[in-house]
Amino acid sequence: MTSERPFRFGVVLISEGCSRSEWVNKCRRAEDLGYDVILAPDHLNLTSPFPSVVLAAEATQRPRVGTYVLNASFHNSALLARDIATLDQFVEGRLEVGLGTGYVEWEHTRAGVPFGSPGSRVDRLAETVTRLDQLLTDPDHAKPAQSPRPPLMVGGHGDRVLRLAARQAEIVSFVGAQFQARHGRMVVATAEQMAERVAFVRQAAGQRADQLEFNLLSKATIITAHPASAVDQLRRFGPELDDQQLLDIPVVGVGTVRQIAEKLHRTREVYGISYTTVNEQWMDAFGQVINVL
Repeated sequence: MTSERPFRFGVVLISEGCSRSEWVNKCRRAEDLGYDVILAPDHLNLTSPFPSVVLAAEATQRPRVGTYVLNASFHNSALLARDIATLDQFVEGRLEVGLGTGYVEWEHTRAGVPFGSPGSRVDRLAETVTRLDQLLTDPDHAKPAQSPRPPLMVGGHGDRVLRLAARQAEIVSFVGAQFQARHGRMVVATAEQMAERVAFVRQAAGQRADQLEFNLLSKATIITAHPASAVDQLRRFGPELDDQQLLDIPVVGVGTVRQIAEKLHRTREVYGISYTTVNEQWMDAFGQVINVL
C-alpha cells in the first residue's frame, strides 16, 4: 500500500502547573520545530482543553490546533457541539477535534461520572460522535468556521472504536497498544498486529477508506547510533517481545535521525499512516526528525 498523503506531525503538550507564558512558549517552540498540529489533552489534573487550544492558536501562526483527546464521558453532546463551534470560530478554522472513551477511573469518580464498562464507554463515545455530526451541521445550531464541520479524529485499538472511526471520523488514530491484564498495563502492538488493525479499518470504511487520514500515537523517539542499546528502554512497552520485534514496532522510533525518518517513510508506505503524534516528552527529539523530512 502506498499513500500519497503528505506527512503531518502533531504534539500533545502537557499543561500541568503551566502558566500562561509557559504554555505560550511551549506552543511557539512546537511551531519552530515544525509541528503541524498542537494538541491539548483532557484530564482533570491539567488545564481545560478549550482555553488551552484558543491560547495555542493565539500564540502561533501556522499549526492547526486541537484536542488529543476529549473524554466523551465528560461532555454533554449539545453543549460540546456549541463549544466546538465557538472554538473553531475563535481559532479561525484551524481546529481538529480528537475524541476518545476516557480510561482513567479516578477522574470519572472525582467528576461524578460513572466509569462503567469498556463497552458502555464506547457506547457513549459513539453517541457523542453521532450527535456532534448532527449538531455541527444543523443550520439551527451554533456554526463552526469550517464547513461542514471541523474534522473529527477518533482513536483506539479495539474493533468497536476503530469501526466507529472508520465510518464516522475523518482521522483514524491508532494508539497501537491494548490493555493486558496479565501485565496490568498497556502493551504495544507488533508490526503484524498493526497491519491487521489497519486492514480492519480499511475494510470497515469501505468506500470511505481512501478519504481517511491515518494517525499513529508514537510512544518514544530515541536518537542513537546504536539502536540495540535502547532495547532495555523499550522493554516496558512489550514485555514478551524479542529485541528485534521491539525495534520494529511502529509506535517507536529508535536509531539515528535519518533511520527514524526512513522508518516513517516505510510506515506510510506499508500502513498508509502519514500523521504521527508524539507526547511533549519527545517533542525536541522528534523535531530533529521533522527537520530532515
